[in-house]
Formats: sequence, structure tokens, C-alpha cells
Amino acid sequence: MDFEAVINKKDAEKISIDNSISQQIFLISTTALGECKFDETFGTEIWEMDFDLLKTDNSLKEFIVNSMKKAIVMHEKRLLLEDVEVSVKDHNLGTLGKRRMKKRVVISVKGQVLETNRPFLFQNSFFVGPLSY
Repeated sequence: MDFEAVINKKDAEKISIDNSISQQIFLISTTALGECKFDETFGTEIWEMDFDLLKTDNSLKEFIVNSMKKAIVMHEKRLLLEDVEVSVKDHNLGTLGKRRMKKRVVISVKGQVLETNRPFLFQNSFFVGPLSY
């Protein structure tokens, strides 16, 4: 964001509604519940179980799907949510000498932009689980 333009009372650069919704979903998915002080319901419960290595991949997927659906319906009113899909795979982030395994979570959000009636797709990924050996 060009803060100098905002300070000088110039218009901020505009982005598409799809890009704005994508940014909002990314922010929702990467914010822990209670982290946002002006709205403690903003975010997801995903980060509360970041260190829970005992969850199976299927229970992890179900937990993330439910948390994301709840948060998107509550905080992204410009989108008619159709589906949230999650895949979880083990990923080696280490080097030859030290292996660091993490779970890579890929989230896909499908819906319809209410203002334009166009289909919407958001995809992003992040890592959970600090397992290293």
C-alpha cells in the first residue's frame, strides 16, 4: 500500500473484488482466533492445533474445513461459499544433514462473488506441525 499517497489524501490504488476477497480469505486463514483485538471472532481455530502432531491427516482436514467454512461465512459477506477443500501432505523442508518434516496444507475455497455472479476460486498453502528430526 502506498501510505504516502494516503497521507497526501490521494486515492488508494484499487484492486478487483476477486483479489480483495482472496486477500480477506488469506487473512482469515492466517489469523488465530483472538489475535485481532477489535474483533476476537476474526480468524480460524487452525493455529490452536498447530503443534498437535497426534491428529491424523483426515481429522486435520476435517478440522480445517469446518473452521474455514465457519470463518468465511461469518467474515466474508461478498462471497456465496460453495465448498472448502483441504489436502494435507508431509513435506521435507530440511537438508541432507537435518530433516525437518512438516505438514503442507493446501486450501481451496470455491464460491460465487455476489456482486458479479461470477465463480470464485481461492487456493493457498501453508505448513503446520513443527516435527523435526
